[in-house]
Amino acid sequence: MTWLPTLSGWLVRLERWASRALVVGFVGLIVVNVAMRYLAGRPIVYAEDLAAILLVWLALVAVSISIHDKAQIGVTLVSDALPAGARRGLDIVVWALIAAMLALLLRQGVIWVRSPVVAFEQIITTGWAKAPFFTIVPIFCATALVHALGHLSTAIAALREHLK
Repeated sequence: MTWLPTLSGWLVRLERWASRALVVGFVGLIVVNVAMRYLAGRPIVYAEDLAAILLVWLALVAVSISIHDKAQIGVTLVSDALPAGARRGLDIVVWALIAAMLALLLRQGVIWVRSPVVAFEQIITTGWAKAPFFTIVPIFCATALVHALGHLSTAIAALREHLK
């Protein structure tokens, strides 16, 4: 399953570009809105709503990137004390649990985004439906799941190599 880490690598490149675009869009929107408010006296009505949406998207893309980079906070007191084989086995269990949780969240996220409750919601300032903006939840779950499965396949390969 060496294709999973490769797919994860390609996906994280796309996510890094998306996060850069989201940062530029967020900062640009805020700067333009401040200029419009104080220079022209006419702020952009929907700027705060759109900025909040961009910030949520940015946060979830960044979390997916951090899963790829293994940049989350971890407590390794127990795992560092284990022998190498057991540590690799624990790594498999942890990544399998993370993948299972993300798969469950993906399933529930898709159900939620397609629900009538979300279909009914609108952004007050624009009247736009919120559902397209809420799709970041299943998108995040899917991308993070790819990264977790990539780490899981790498951990399995490392354990097999260790057992040889």
